Amino acid sequence: MNHPRIAVMFVAATILTATAAQRSAAAQVGSAPTGIQQRVGADFGVASASGLAGVNYQIAPVRWLRLEGAVGWGPTGAQLSLMPKIAIGGERCAFTAGFGSSLAVGGQQAETGHGPNPGTIPWLNLDVPGIECRFHSGFSFQATLGLTMPLADFHYDVAEVGDTIHAGQILPQGRAGIGWWF
Repeated sequence: MNHPRIAVMFVAATILTATAAQRSAAAQVGSAPTGIQQRVGADFGVASASGLAGVNYQIAPVRWLRLEGAVGWGPTGAQLSLMPKIAIGGERCAFTAGFGSSLAVGGQQAETGHGPNPGTIPWLNLDVPGIECRFHSGFSFQATLGLTMPLADFHYDVAEVGDTIHAGQILPQGRAGIGWWF
C-alpha cells in the first residue's frame, strides 16, 4: 500500500471539497449563524479517538474554537474522548486541528497469556490535518488524519496474528463524519 500517495489524494480531495463548499457558501444570501454553536455527529475511523464508529458533540463558543466530546467503539473497547480543536478558515469551511485524550475501556485485545491485556488504555490523539465544511442548512462533513499514542502497553490478536503495542508508540489514525450544527 502506498501511504504517501493516499495522503496526497486525501489532501487534494480535502482542498477541492473546501473550495467547492466555500464557493457555494459565498453564492448564498445571508451569513452563517453567530453566537455559540453546537454540533451532533457520527464518525467512522481507523484508530481514531472515537474508535471505528462513534457519536460526538461539539460546542463552538467562538468560530475558531471547538470543544469535542465523543463516545465510540473500537477493537480496544468502548472509546471515551475529549478534544479541543481550532478551526482556521471561513465561516462555512475551515481547516481544523485538535489535540486531546481518550480512554479505551473493556476491550479484549489478546488471548490469555499472549501479552499485556489491560482493562483500560489511555491514549493521546492529534488530529492534523482536518477539514470541516458546514452547509447553509446546518449539515456538515468533517474529515481528519492524525496520530495516536497509547499510554499503556497492550497486545492484540486478530485472525491468529498479533503483536504488542508499547506505551509511547506513535500510530497513524483517521476519521470522517457527518453532523448537524444548530
